[in-house]
Amino acid sequence: MKKRWKWLSSALALSVIATSLVACSGGNNTKKEEEQPLPTNTSDKAETKEDPLVVNMLLIGDTILPKENNPMHQWLLEHKNIDLRFSLANGEVSDQMNMLLAGGELPDVVRYVTNELSNSIANKWADAGLSIRTDELLAKYPNLLKYSDSDYNAAVFANKKDGSMNVIPSNPASHPDVAQKILGFFVKEDWLKQVGMEAPKTTDELFEVLMAFKEQIANVDGKPIIPMSLDHMGRQNFMYTWTKNWYDLSEDHKTLYWWFNHPNIEEYMVFMNKLYVNGLLDREFLTQQPDQYQAKLSSGRVGITFQTHVPMDTANGVLKASDPNSRYVPNPPIRQEGLPLPIYASTSYGMFEGIVISKKFAANERNLERFMEFLDWNATNEGSFFLSHGVDSEYYVKNADGLYEPKPEVKAELDKGDAVFEASEGLKFYNLLKYPVLPSMEVKAGTEEFIMGETIWAEGYTVDDNLFNPAGTGPEWDKHWGNLWPEIDKWQAKAIFAKDEAEARKVTQEMLAHFEKIGAPEVTEEKLRLIEEYLNK
Repeated sequence: MKKRWKWLSSALALSVIATSLVACSGGNNTKKEEEQPLPTNTSDKAETKEDPLVVNMLLIGDTILPKENNPMHQWLLEHKNIDLRFSLANGEVSDQMNMLLAGGELPDVVRYVTNELSNSIANKWADAGLSIRTDELLAKYPNLLKYSDSDYNAAVFANKKDGSMNVIPSNPASHPDVAQKILGFFVKEDWLKQVGMEAPKTTDELFEVLMAFKEQIANVDGKPIIPMSLDHMGRQNFMYTWTKNWYDLSEDHKTLYWWFNHPNIEEYMVFMNKLYVNGLLDREFLTQQPDQYQAKLSSGRVGITFQTHVPMDTANGVLKASDPNSRYVPNPPIRQEGLPLPIYASTSYGMFEGIVISKKFAANERNLERFMEFLDWNATNEGSFFLSHGVDSEYYVKNADGLYEPKPEVKAELDKGDAVFEASEGLKFYNLLKYPVLPSMEVKAGTEEFIMGETIWAEGYTVDDNLFNPAGTGPEWDKHWGNLWPEIDKWQAKAIFAKDEAEARKVTQEMLAHFEKIGAPEVTEEKLRLIEEYLNK
């Protein structure tokens, strides 16, 4: 099959994650659009006799809101005659979406983090008459799809009952021109210097470095150090050291393993048990809450972790404020001898966002038209850049190379990594599609440490060039997947906290047998069949 994507040297996010996962289609932006100046304080005021368009927008999966009546909100109210009012839904994305389904009513607009389950619930909203179909809107405003792959949209977002689109997909991270490396291992730089060692690149080296931390690094502020700590994302990605990715599809498309039933997972369990038995692993790594984990990073008590740049920027902002030499720096990908390099991120289209418009809001055709006009402007270079950077010369100025860079006082705020400045000024939040500008008009954003990661993590990134995603899923996936994925943490706890290696291996074999009984074979066989059918098409 002809390759659809080409990798650029510059992930994910995944990502969302809110994040710098942004993109632009390589040939869709005209020269005229690229050279269009940013709006300024003296830009023409939009004259209209209409009342401001009030849009109540619920964000499911986000964690931060802009402050009320921030400058960007006021500018949009004055110049675009739109009053965007955000609210957050706290908790698991699917749980929050199901609650809205059960309640029988949606806010005007909902933006949610997408995956197979959340997309299926979004389609249930449409089936229940709570939201509108988007096929005609996407045809009318093709700019909204310029970073999308039509095959992927049809396989992942479209309603499996009738093939209709009920979502405006926003997944620029899947576009090869956007993929940026935003996650990987981080190591405490001053600790490495103190123990006189290089950053580890293999699991054997990792063990040696962690032992050195334990034996040579004193307590931090009277509290014991934690050689290695991971959150949910970190332990899953570290498992890829043995399983390659969250799935491992053979080149002939005949064999498929998931990360939770991969034959190599036993060695992951044994290694993690070894770390635990030797006191090198955070004993709360399976149970800690995000705020607890973040507090450990920001205290400087953790030696090595796996994270995105956003939490690490936050931690580094706190650490460097008291000691410029205390920081986390990107660590090269860690591999297991004899196994392929793990894939920490790829253009695999997963975990991005979708926008759903409620039927009640769209009943007023003029409301819908005005909101879509705003989204369409959002998808332009001018709109995307302005919504993320603000009024020309207020926050960003052009340097000698003609690129925008933040003013010194703005950069100092951004480097704190806590999003307080953006929330106060409203920057980035109103870029509803999280679209970027290419060619870039600005100096690369992010702290020095994050920019270092662009090179250091490069070998751990790849394009997902197989048929896994476009092939879609089926009823066996819907029936079993929700029961399979959560099981891994329960078995990790039993294996990793085992008294010795023998017990860890025994527990892992019991786990693999358990997965055979709760749907792993059925889901695997279905996926391989769908891939074969897709190939035949």
